[in-house]
Amino acid sequence: MEREDIRRRATALGPWVNGFDYDGIRYAEGSDHGYLLSQHPADRASAFYAAFPGATRVLELGALEGADTLELARQQPEAHVVGLEGRAENLRRAEFVIDVHGVPNAELRLADVEALDFPALGRFDAVMCAGLLYHVREPWALLKDIAGISAGIYLSTHYWGSSDGLETLDGYSVKHVREDHPEPQARGLSVDVRWLDRPSLLAALENAGFTEIEVLHERTTPGVCDIVVVGRTRLGAQVRRFREDGLVNAGPIFADDAVARLKAGAIDLISRFTDRGYRSEDFWNYDVEGQDPVLYRIHNLEKQDWAAGELLFREELAELAATFIGGPVVPTALALVLKEPNRAAGLPWHRDRLNVAPHTVCNLSICLDEAGPANGCLEGVPGSHLLPDDADVLTVRDAGPRTAVPSEVGDVIVHDVRLVHGSGPNPTDRWRRTIVIEFANPARPMPTRAS
Repeated sequence: MEREDIRRRATALGPWVNGFDYDGIRYAEGSDHGYLLSQHPADRASAFYAAFPGATRVLELGALEGADTLELARQQPEAHVVGLEGRAENLRRAEFVIDVHGVPNAELRLADVEALDFPALGRFDAVMCAGLLYHVREPWALLKDIAGISAGIYLSTHYWGSSDGLETLDGYSVKHVREDHPEPQARGLSVDVRWLDRPSLLAALENAGFTEIEVLHERTTPGVCDIVVVGRTRLGAQVRRFREDGLVNAGPIFADDAVARLKAGAIDLISRFTDRGYRSEDFWNYDVEGQDPVLYRIHNLEKQDWAAGELLFREELAELAATFIGGPVVPTALALVLKEPNRAAGLPWHRDRLNVAPHTVCNLSICLDEAGPANGCLEGVPGSHLLPDDADVLTVRDAGPRTAVPSEVGDVIVHDVRLVHGSGPNPTDRWRRTIVIEFANPARPMPTRAS
């Protein structure tokens, strides 16, 4: 598109609030009212991805003229960015900006966030909410909607810094504000809105489900204050830990009856070997002189004939794995890993796979028994999934730190397949039975397993 054509079409879409840059030239010069909250879109997108480095499905609320949409899409080409904007004229300008820059991974939609069916959008890795929260009537409700579809929020907003004019509404201290921005395009869709004060803003985030809150920037005045906050739900905090450590106990995701069905199915599979003499190349075992063989793994679990097998393909498991590795997943290996009471040996320290990038393939371990160091629970070296492929496993293990991951019945432990990990023997009279499912992005090539 030629410069004069860009200028002509941009002028036809005016007046603009912010304008945009292309190829070193500024087009449709905007106003001087500071609607970007003193943070350049490129810097905001960088901070967003620093907070949520694995985000590949991103939702932006209040796209305005597409400045943040553009940077979010441009800085992470593998991400799919969905931008929502409430005014049709703003949306047309945003679409023009995206079209001029030729960005293929951004999608823009017309939507009023105060009347939106958020669950219908699907789930997102993280949400960008910049310059919008103070434009709505019930900001606490919007935060709850966001937490319902995403594990994290990057929030850039205003709050009211004075006690003057505050009243209590739904348990929050709010100031009623009438929208009076000079440009209609920069106003919210509601005329009368509410601003939270600082304690109420943080309380609204916590009540919405953001259990981990980090303030990145703050500017205070006796009136209008600016703040930039990163919020993570419990799952979002677990994703952050997974990316840093390579392993995390995500807690239970199945109802008790589903866990009981899985456990009963596992007991039946084991009894085929121990009580009924069934033998198969999928039933891995080792001999002990003078004793019955020790069964330690039932491989290709999806191929075995057992009543609870369909539970391995429940949506909750794939959704959890997709959240941790940031993309679509399919199960690529399924097994029942066993530690017989009194007899089971430890699992040698190893890495499941090499030649895959960190955070792209993970194992979900569904714990069917209580486990701890006494009966051979999973142990790993946090951060070892980030080490080079040729790192020596035993050297890494000995250098540590070694972290045990205790679990209750029904817990799901997530670990990166590159993690250096192992487990001890089981000298107790308690079983340790775990269903392990490997998940990977179907679009990525999978090399042969290292172990």
